[in-house]
Amino acid sequence: MSLNLNLCTATLPNFSFIDVVEIALASGYHGIELRVSDDYHKSLQELSAQGTFIKKQLQQANLSVPVLNTYIPVEDDRSVDQLLECCQKMAVPKARLVLPKSYGASVAKIANVKEIIPSFEVTDREPVELIKTLNKKLRQIERKAYKAGVKILLELHWGTVMSSFSSAYLLTSDLDPGCIAITFDPANMMVEGKEDWEFGLKLIGSHIDNIHVKNISWFSSNKGWSWEWAPVGTGMVNWPELICLLNRNRYSGDYAIEDFLVPNHSKQAAIAYLCSVHNEFHKIYENMSATILQSLICKI
Repeated sequence: MSLNLNLCTATLPNFSFIDVVEIALASGYHGIELRVSDDYHKSLQELSAQGTFIKKQLQQANLSVPVLNTYIPVEDDRSVDQLLECCQKMAVPKARLVLPKSYGASVAKIANVKEIIPSFEVTDREPVELIKTLNKKLRQIERKAYKAGVKILLELHWGTVMSSFSSAYLLTSDLDPGCIAITFDPANMMVEGKEDWEFGLKLIGSHIDNIHVKNISWFSSNKGWSWEWAPVGTGMVNWPELICLLNRNRYSGDYAIEDFLVPNHSKQAAIAYLCSVHNEFHKIYENMSATILQSLICKI
């Protein structure tokens, strides 16, 4: 069981695209989930105009782009079409779209971090109506994705209408996982209170095709309960347990570091931190894979 570990460039907002490429390579990563935004690192318009050239640049650096990571709403037909064209042009197999915010997303109010929820606002639809509308829209996107040969990713994310295994099943169970798949982010789920890992992974496992790696901690103070991001190995997400469950469910897709604790004040600090996270997670993964393999051998 080999580990394919990418880097989400969303964790490096203060660096240029060129800097991000250098940081990723120096930190030991061979693939990036490229943040596509007017703010950073490449806009959709830039990819439309220069996608082929950008792809060649990355190929020369031996850096792959498995995912174009956007904040494009599933309802934005024009941008979705443009994104699919960019994926085809750059031979990028997957792209993320975002789902609606869950009304007030009250958990954001007690965050001890400044976070933007990757979502769009919907205030004029009741939950049942909204789910039906989203199912219909995702059916349309499924057909577009199939024709383009691109897989659309929807992320399990706090503050959105898909923040749990159950809601993910409700939205995606009748969709082709070859066209519409899920980015599983256990730290995001822990923000709102997780469902059972083993049950949930069996429930939506056929649709999981990407995993974001980070961690979180809740803590109590005289002001009440709050949450914040935590180091990968010390937060509330038990990564050894999850890796074991994912391997037992025969997950063989990508993992991607999305650790928002990466220092952004200097390239060397970012490289040092990302090297450390890469090595730490790789060690956890290898240890758990070896444990699982040994248990299988003992059963023979």
